[in-house]
Amino acid sequence: MRCFWPMAALMAVLVAASGCGKAADAPKGADTAGGKEKQAAPEPVTLTLYMQNAFPIQDLIVEAVRKKYPHITLQPLLRQKGQLPEDLVAAGTFPDLLYNSTPWYAEYINLNVLQDLNELVKKNGFDVTKLDPLAIDAIKMWGDKGELYALPIYRNFAVLYYNKDLFDKFGVPYPKDGMTWKQAAELAAKVTRTDGGVNYKGLDASDSYSAVSQLTTPFVKADGKANLEAERFGLALDNLRTIYTIPGNSRGNNMTDFYKGTVAMSAFWNVLGNFEDNFKKGINQNWDMVTMPTYEQVPGKSFQVDSHNLSISSLSKHKEAAFQVIAYLTSKEVQMDISRSGYVSSLVDTEPQKVFGANLQSLKGKNIEAIFKLQSAPLYKVHRYDSIVRAELAKALNEVLGGKDINSALRDANDRADKLLEQQKK
Repeated sequence: MRCFWPMAALMAVLVAASGCGKAADAPKGADTAGGKEKQAAPEPVTLTLYMQNAFPIQDLIVEAVRKKYPHITLQPLLRQKGQLPEDLVAAGTFPDLLYNSTPWYAEYINLNVLQDLNELVKKNGFDVTKLDPLAIDAIKMWGDKGELYALPIYRNFAVLYYNKDLFDKFGVPYPKDGMTWKQAAELAAKVTRTDGGVNYKGLDASDSYSAVSQLTTPFVKADGKANLEAERFGLALDNLRTIYTIPGNSRGNNMTDFYKGTVAMSAFWNVLGNFEDNFKKGINQNWDMVTMPTYEQVPGKSFQVDSHNLSISSLSKHKEAAFQVIAYLTSKEVQMDISRSGYVSSLVDTEPQKVFGANLQSLKGKNIEAIFKLQSAPLYKVHRYDSIVRAELAKALNEVLGGKDINSALRDANDRADKLLEQQKK
């Protein structure tokens, strides 16, 4: 899920610094004072870090790397006009490191700019088994021959956020951990109403892509044709229809209306950074969270696994230094800091969970356990043309909410998608 999706981001002003450290190609020199040969300081290295946008723990990792390896400077480069991947390849300035979320690698695969990390893993004795296996399996799906194009730095999560004040206002019991989507919809109906001229919505269940992510269903079949007539797409649209046809409960814009205080419950990814920013501004909303509602057909599964990863460019001249950075960021030392900042560690080790969110004042007294009670659904087999089919699913949802039969909407969407996929093949 792109999930990476919408969090508050901080940009760091980076200062190149050089100092002592260890590097594979560090030269040796003579200590003229003592007459002893010693290891010379490694040459300064600047690693360009490419991002869709400034990600939430950017400052944290830049500072961690600076302290551990003073000779390495991370220089962020944001994706924007004139700095698209193909622009950078053409200019010969493609970055050393790439930050990305698991479902969104098709563009880089097509450009052939991702380095297979297997050799570097072996050479450096890196233990991949210490990392979340669901995240690793999702990354490995992008390799046709066992390639490993990234390593996870932290994992995203999804929960059901709720506004305590609205439930208190209407005398309705709070949501609970372990609800199904059916139960969440029933609860939403009780808090969806107009009061004092204000329309309060009971539940924002996000979009069609997120709705189907718990069901681990591919958008494109192995034969390259659209898969929208699969049963589980119908299940997802039926669930959204149930929620969004509650009188007065129209679709929202992710968490926007929740922050305004007009949505009682919102199913979404990790936005703890936004709550913390609001808290620091004096906007202390009375909220909490419970586990993501689940489908009865796949109990115990939240939104699909969505790790946030670092890759090394195959065009980089500093692959060893880049891997050194990634390896350090997956160390327990850094992972504990990542967890304290409100992001789920990529380690199998559960110790970071014990300090989760410790640095966030807005998280005090909240139901943190809800984050860890469900397992992420496995990622489906992503196809390079998924975006084409996803767009048609979104259109089908609009048609269904407008009164069209689900089967007809998905059949028509599937036909449109197949035609577009055929055009891509040609």
